Amino acid sequence: MATSTLLDSIFKLSERKTTVATEMYAGFVTFLAMCYILAVNPAVLGGIEGFDKGAVFTATALASAFATLIMGFFGNYPVMLAPGMSMNGFFKGMLLSGSVAILWHEALFGIFLSGVVYLLFSMTSARKYMIEAIPEDLKLAVTVSLGLFITFLGLKNAGIVVSNPFVLVGLGDITKPQVAIAFISLFVALGCMVRNIKLATFIAFMTSMGLSLASDALLGTNFAPLPEQWFSLPPSIAPTFGAIFNFEFLTADKLFDLMFIVLIFFIVDFFDGMSTIVGVGRDAGIISKDGKVPNARSALVADAGGTMAGAVLGTTSITSFSESGIASAQGAKTGLAAVTVAGLFLLSLCMFPIFSMFSVSIVAPAMIVVGIYMIGRLGQINWDNIASRIATFFTIMFTVLSFSPANGMAMGFITYAFAMVVGGKGREVHPVIYGLSVVFIAYLVML
Repeated sequence: MATSTLLDSIFKLSERKTTVATEMYAGFVTFLAMCYILAVNPAVLGGIEGFDKGAVFTATALASAFATLIMGFFGNYPVMLAPGMSMNGFFKGMLLSGSVAILWHEALFGIFLSGVVYLLFSMTSARKYMIEAIPEDLKLAVTVSLGLFITFLGLKNAGIVVSNPFVLVGLGDITKPQVAIAFISLFVALGCMVRNIKLATFIAFMTSMGLSLASDALLGTNFAPLPEQWFSLPPSIAPTFGAIFNFEFLTADKLFDLMFIVLIFFIVDFFDGMSTIVGVGRDAGIISKDGKVPNARSALVADAGGTMAGAVLGTTSITSFSESGIASAQGAKTGLAAVTVAGLFLLSLCMFPIFSMFSVSIVAPAMIVVGIYMIGRLGQINWDNIASRIATFFTIMFTVLSFSPANGMAMGFITYAFAMVVGGKGREVHPVIYGLSVVFIAYLVML
């Protein structure tokens, strides 16, 4: 009884008309829906030279637990945080494509700085200024383009989409076990989505794993080699911990690339975090009809602090997960659900042998499902506004076809400003948009 009373006073359970059991159950279900990040993040970042897969796993679990715990205790929102699915793919593509002149740990330092900027905005009235500066349609276009980017990366990793010397890309061989597994897992997830089963991403992930194990047993493949032990002490974080502070002298090229990373990751993290917090808050009944967001500063600080901690530990931006909507759908209304998820992330530290079984091809169907969820925001864009339509088109096309969300964002901002000026509506464009457009033009020229 004493424990229940203490939790009630901390999380305002009675005031928000919920219970300890409801909150903890919602947290458990949400963790199941988002725990794939413990396999996906090491699989994605582990493909970058210098990144240790075990260290990334530990960094992912610790940073997710840290940020989610802050969100739960201080923000009191049922919002969970972990490394963003789209941004880890962007980070990998950026480094492997050679579009920046900096190393992986220097790029992580840029993400750390983006978290610092995010934190400063969160703690001052500047956050309101930033929110009002960028049109909603541009924010939505960036979100959708990131969803399509992570989908394309998933299709590529699964072998569903392959390179083609004549038309750049083509359809993979569906008779190959890896491709067939991805297709079957994807359709299982689609069925879950149609039936409104909230764990579609997790089910796609587990279906792919189960079929991979079956293929190894029956066909002699080696998609998911079984570990010698199922549980172990957490892998050492030494290979990535604090690496962001070990950068070489910053030349002019490196400095520009660093500042550009700060800008890109800040914009995406800030608006993605804000939109998730507001969306989940509304679903949970925390945010009133007048749109006032209680504890907004604490919630955003959790997001920003998580990004800074994650970069120091050795992982990409921490952001509010859209799967948090599952918690509110299960009746969660307080941060106790988030605290439950944080505890489960800490427990998962001993499960690296299990999560290390997952390769990029196994987690690919889950990545595709994330893209399906994110593309739904296209319907919220004002298509009657020709400037928004043009900017959305260029954001999406350049993100996917140039395999770079940064290129897509650059073209989106530039074309939006251009269309508004030519349309005689230049005065309606916020000065921040013009400033960012100039920066993006410089970035494209220097590619």
